[in-house]
Amino acid sequence: MGAKIKICGIRTPEIIQVCTDLKVDLIGLNFSPNSPRNIKENEISNLIRNRHTEGFPKIVFLFYGNEIPEIRHIVENYKPDYVQLIQDDAKLTDDIWNHYLNSKQLLPSFRIRENIKDESVLCPELPFVILDSYKKGLGGGTGESFPWEYVKNVKRPYLLAGGITPENVREALNYLNPFGIDVASGVETDGKKDPEKIKQLVKYVRG
Repeated sequence: MGAKIKICGIRTPEIIQVCTDLKVDLIGLNFSPNSPRNIKENEISNLIRNRHTEGFPKIVFLFYGNEIPEIRHIVENYKPDYVQLIQDDAKLTDDIWNHYLNSKQLLPSFRIRENIKDESVLCPELPFVILDSYKKGLGGGTGESFPWEYVKNVKRPYLLAGGITPENVREALNYLNPFGIDVASGVETDGKKDPEKIKQLVKYVRG
């Protein structure tokens, strides 16, 4: 099937429809108060209203810097397929992390700052994780990549995030052969998701 594609930080039903039509695998809705892509609870129902139609992407809710009761409330009421938590989020507790880990709903994001020498820290009990770049105060969507050689020897499945664009995605796939890619700012124009860039990206990934 080739590499999986996750488009993160989506804010409109129109872009979700584009992703559905292109058979994108996962879509991310961002609830982080720190992010320019964040959405509010009252927007969720409209965005995922077609979730039960055939071919609708898996839904990921991203939290970073959120209060624990808010995370629990939103997840329990809107039931995403995955809950994306950032491993070094100071607001997280072991309880909430382990809750979603044990239910296999957790999609953990690890922000890479050095060579990964020990894969046992990357939640081997889960099907896949996200490996992203680090930028203080942001849980993702930085538009900046990290040195790919840091994860060159990682064998477990992961989505490569951080500065992926239509222009460099083939290079990334050829160099690392990741399970998939996770893109936010790389398919935007002037801070908004660009359907043409999403189409380009999907074309380059699917070949």
